[in-house]
Amino acid sequence: MNKKPHFLIQFVCILAMLTAILLQGFNHKVKLKPLAGYIPNEQPVKLTFKTYYDGSFQNYLTDHTKRNSGFREIYIRSYNQCLYSLFGKWNNNNILAGKNEEMFLKLYLNEITGKTLKNCYGSEEYFKFIAKKEIEKTLVLIDSLRNHGTAFLYIEAPSKTWIYPEYMPQEYQDSIMSFCVQDYYTQLLKENNISHIDFLSYFKSLKGKTKYPLYTRYGTHWAESTIPFVADSILSKIGSLIGQEMPHIVCVDENLTTKYSKQDGELESLMNLLLPIRKPAVPKPIMALSDTTLRKPNLLVVADSYFVQLHESAFADAFDRCEYWKDNYHVITKDLEFLDKVAVYPDVYKVIDEVDMVMVIATSVNAYNPMFGFCETAQNAFVNHANTLNK
Repeated sequence: MNKKPHFLIQFVCILAMLTAILLQGFNHKVKLKPLAGYIPNEQPVKLTFKTYYDGSFQNYLTDHTKRNSGFREIYIRSYNQCLYSLFGKWNNNNILAGKNEEMFLKLYLNEITGKTLKNCYGSEEYFKFIAKKEIEKTLVLIDSLRNHGTAFLYIEAPSKTWIYPEYMPQEYQDSIMSFCVQDYYTQLLKENNISHIDFLSYFKSLKGKTKYPLYTRYGTHWAESTIPFVADSILSKIGSLIGQEMPHIVCVDENLTTKYSKQDGELESLMNLLLPIRKPAVPKPIMALSDTTLRKPNLLVVADSYFVQLHESAFADAFDRCEYWKDNYHVITKDLEFLDKVAVYPDVYKVIDEVDMVMVIATSVNAYNPMFGFCETAQNAFVNHANTLNK
């Protein structure tokens, strides 16, 4: 009996594999976990004589083909996994390994060593000058908010580098600047009697006294285990500022798990590996409110990504309306009524006028622009509303 030659079977297998890759590239029927990290939006380039002659169309076509090749995610994750498993390296220059297997985002390392300060303001003296101007604008904003019956609270979120500098790579430890931007801003807040919570100092005082680390090995945001404390502290402060009783945060279950939340395992996800890294179990607390019958005020939060964990927890349930303006740019509402940019929000004035509290949260890397331009956004809304009434 004649047997089919092995090369024919191999040819059929290879052809089938290439066909599957081609079809996946066209329709992406097989749903794969998307790669983590910043991916810029693709800018289509039309084929014209000019774009063909200067090569921009060819560059676009090459980039488009790479982006949409079938099973691209698997190829990249497999390559990254080999790089990590065999050589202990990863294909992301923004992640650096410190001591005790701790990982850090380069953005925060640049801040604690003064590189960010130098790039933004050139000198410590000039930053102090700008910070004082920012406080002046904040005081004007607070007066305007008070006229609308709205309170104000500023939250200084800590960063991993300032809490655990001893775990940073040695070359960065040797370059830590003596001047802390957040400490100086806290000083100005105190001098001007601006309501605030300094979690940087709180976390430093808690260091070494908690059952679990304040930051996970692969995280850049405060660990999920700290959220009940953070959320309860903020609710208590809000209650004292608006003059009403607020519920407490109750930890229903510690919920120990090795399946980290997005924030606790953020740096691992940015490595885009094929297999998860073995990690110690950490809490991912299940929280609830101590009393759901209390009046729920309205809250507007202008913050960086340090508010995400609070927004997705029972903290947001303490408010009738909890609106999150990320970096004073993207609007994120709990009920997903409006997801767009602040600049195209239908009625900025109405939102600010109807809330009981405006809360701003910024960590060290954003302390150079602590209000995210919200002072200007709010004042423009007030002026435009006044002009509309006067017409």
